[in-house]
Amino acid sequence: MIDSIETFPERTLSPAARRLNLIAVTASMAVTSLIYGMSMPLLALTLEDQGIDSTLIGLNAAAQSGAVLLVAPVASPVMRAYGPARLILAATLASTLLFILLLAFQSVYAWFPLRFAMGVAGTILWIAAEAWVNQIAEEHSRGRVVAIYSMATAAGFALGPLMLTCVGSRGWPPFATAAGLTALAALPVVAVLRHAPSLEGRPSRGLFGYLLMAPVPMFICALYAAIDGIVLTFLPLYGLKLDLREESTLVFVTLMGVGGIVGQIPIGWLADRVDRRLLAAGCVVLLILGTLTIPAVLHSRPWVWLHFLLFGGVLGGLYTAGLVLLGERFSGADLASASSAFGLMWGIGMISGPPLGGLGMRLSDRHGLIAVIAFLLLAFLPLPIIAWASKNRT
Repeated sequence: MIDSIETFPERTLSPAARRLNLIAVTASMAVTSLIYGMSMPLLALTLEDQGIDSTLIGLNAAAQSGAVLLVAPVASPVMRAYGPARLILAATLASTLLFILLLAFQSVYAWFPLRFAMGVAGTILWIAAEAWVNQIAEEHSRGRVVAIYSMATAAGFALGPLMLTCVGSRGWPPFATAAGLTALAALPVVAVLRHAPSLEGRPSRGLFGYLLMAPVPMFICALYAAIDGIVLTFLPLYGLKLDLREESTLVFVTLMGVGGIVGQIPIGWLADRVDRRLLAAGCVVLLILGTLTIPAVLHSRPWVWLHFLLFGGVLGGLYTAGLVLLGERFSGADLASASSAFGLMWGIGMISGPPLGGLGMRLSDRHGLIAVIAFLLLAFLPLPIIAWASKNRT
């Protein structure tokens, strides 16, 4: 039982205020995710045009991703002090400035601290936004509210590379576009700043205590990040090892992204009608089956397209189920701290996943990748089942 929360500001919000908050955070993060989906390939292409070695390009990107491990543990007290809306506003304005600095100092070594700072701002954005959404969602509709938010952010990521094809990847236009759109993402937050909830009070325990209080959503986050990182990194290479064309393997990644968008609504609808732990377990079972059947459908069109579309939908739905479970379990100051722990688990999963995938590919060109993904899913599966059984015994 959480007994240290002093206030529950989300309960004082009117239905109209809830809707305005949801529109604001969803619109802001949809634009922000579009910019991040655009900036990752933009920065890699810019460095490649400069003749930078691919290893150094990878390390430069890692400076941005690795920031989550340092920022997540300290995000909670800052969020409690200023509220998620003000934190998002500050991080958005900081990201705008950083895009301008990236344009001004186009050197791989100057970009290391700048991209680390971008990672700091991005981590704050995601942790604060997810805490904000869970804070304003009511329990009876939490699954649908989180699904709407997740669908919008997934769509933003998917449209990011398309935006880059429209403005180009060379010169100042893509950087100026990114900075301008990031500044626009602050406007919805400014519009509802007076009506945004706070996360006041004292958390009931330290950051890692939330891992013990809610292991299912925490490990869902790490599992999702690990598998997402593995697939994005190695699925094209896996397809090439099995004699597919590079274009086909990239289509598979795109289809997974589309599935992650359209799959949010049915998963959110289910999350409001069935036990969310069983929903998570069901998603994992489907992912295990989907993983093991990849070799069988890989050369079968159009079934392979449908396969990856559904796989992406279920994988994205698993993350949504974890986020819903987090909001079901925590409120107020505990939600701020739990969201920080959730973000930390994402960083752990994203950093550990690709090396595991690479190890699997090294051990077996043909099916090592499949074995690693299936192993991770199977290792996690007992956790939501045990949590569901424990809940029903009490």
